[in-house]
Amino acid sequence: MPTPNIIHLVRPYASEEEYLAREAWTIDARGMLLIEQEALPADTAIVFDVQIQSGHKPIRAEAKVVGPVAATATRPGGLRVRFKRFGTATKAFIDRAVSAAHAASSPIAAAEPEPSTQRDDAPAKPEPLASARGEERRTPSGVHRRVAAPVPPPANREELLEKLRTRAREIAKADLRAGDKQTG
Repeated sequence: MPTPNIIHLVRPYASEEEYLAREAWTIDARGMLLIEQEALPADTAIVFDVQIQSGHKPIRAEAKVVGPVAATATRPGGLRVRFKRFGTATKAFIDRAVSAAHAASSPIAAAEPEPSTQRDDAPAKPEPLASARGEERRTPSGVHRRVAAPVPPPANREELLEKLRTRAREIAKADLRAGDKQTG
């Protein structure tokens, strides 16, 4: 297996928040645009990190090159990559970037920003449960959990329970008989 190319990017921002405010649009859940990075052949394996001015690296990942992206009048170009592997800290940062990009593109968010009352180190608020019909609910991690609907008891519940109790008594008696044969 060929050794992956190693890429170290330094972005000119003092904090993660400033980086997200300016470049969240470059990051999505499956990949990102490495701004001003030279072109590499498609499917080239890379290992890269993105560092901000403080020296902190909010993104460290393995990826494959998708291809070059040309600069436009409003946005710089670079190298488009698809994530292959990254750690939990990078995953959390990617989720923040995706949320920031989504909030910035939402007409409601642009018209009326919602103030954040939750600290970054506070646990996330639980999401409301989906309805009892088994609908999916989405979590920030991308995992979709189904909430199981309650199962109504069968009409002949007492009869079924009595059959189970009888079976359990018969098994217990058989075990006792088997134990008596072994000791006797």
